[in-house]
Amino acid sequence: MTRRERFLTAVRGGVPDRVPLFDFLFQRPMYEALIGRTPAAYNARDAVALALALENDAVWLPYGGFSGFQPEYLDADTYIDEWGTTFRTNASSWPIDAPVAYPIASRSDLDAYRAPDPTLPGRAAEIEAAAGLEADGLAITGGVAGPFTACWMLMGYERMCYSIYDEPDLLTDVFRLCNEYNIEAARQCAAAGCDAIWVSEDLGDSTHGFLRLDTFRSLYLPHLVELTDAVDALGLPMLLHSCGRITDYLPDLAQTRIAAVHPMQRTAGMDLAWMKANYGSRFCLIGNIDSSRTLPYGTPAEVEAEVREALRVAAPGGGYVLASDHSLHDGIPPENILALRDTGLAYG
Repeated sequence: MTRRERFLTAVRGGVPDRVPLFDFLFQRPMYEALIGRTPAAYNARDAVALALALENDAVWLPYGGFSGFQPEYLDADTYIDEWGTTFRTNASSWPIDAPVAYPIASRSDLDAYRAPDPTLPGRAAEIEAAAGLEADGLAITGGVAGPFTACWMLMGYERMCYSIYDEPDLLTDVFRLCNEYNIEAARQCAAAGCDAIWVSEDLGDSTHGFLRLDTFRSLYLPHLVELTDAVDALGLPMLLHSCGRITDYLPDLAQTRIAAVHPMQRTAGMDLAWMKANYGSRFCLIGNIDSSRTLPYGTPAEVEAEVREALRVAAPGGGYVLASDHSLHDGIPPENILALRDTGLAYG
């Protein structure tokens, strides 16, 4: 199988020739160690090269900014992006900085707000660049935001929580605005050559989901379904990235057109054996190698043991992609990343 065939076979629930490998490549020292250069910004050329060095079968490339856009810098570490959200950068935030202030706090703010144009030139430039590279059959996956995450970036979590009770129509309208952008972004990703679409949508923390189940179903879920149906209509599988404990939401998510669930965070109690037994025939399962404890603090032997156990539990019958339970980030020693790769290749 080619890398693309291997990855897509697993995503669609089939049995590939070996378990595919994938990860979000968020660790700059790993770039230097394996491809001999450190990217200033996340980009196709370096992400593809590192994915191949790690024997990954897919690479993630987000739908991005438009050509020529320059953020407004408030100081050396703080800037406002084209959505009007204020971010702060630090040594460990690469490539995704943390929001610290938000443009929508009221109905009047929303009435005056104008969302960015998703069709401006350059947004798919890195996806197009990856499609044009000699990438040994690597699957190209595009990245867009889900309605909850995109709304969070515009309102902040605290304001969203108040709106559930004080002004649910405001929240609904922001969800709609976000979906309008990200549905078009998914279309542009498909046109640029993507094989699958990641929807980034953290729905919980380490103990529970962010929304009560009734609120999840009545206020939020219709907007996620709208986005997943739009991706499915493009003929591409939708891969859900959701950190946190999302077990309460799984029966509802299983009724959507979501093809895969990632990352099954261990520190949030997302048990891989339980997921395989209960949802392995419905979703491709991606991840579950502990990026909070074993990968950053364990030995290569401990990484190997955890990977082998994950493969034993989830690989039979197909529908599993080996990955960390979040990303390969700066806190993980390169030798543990290589242990993850080598064990996957040896036993997958």
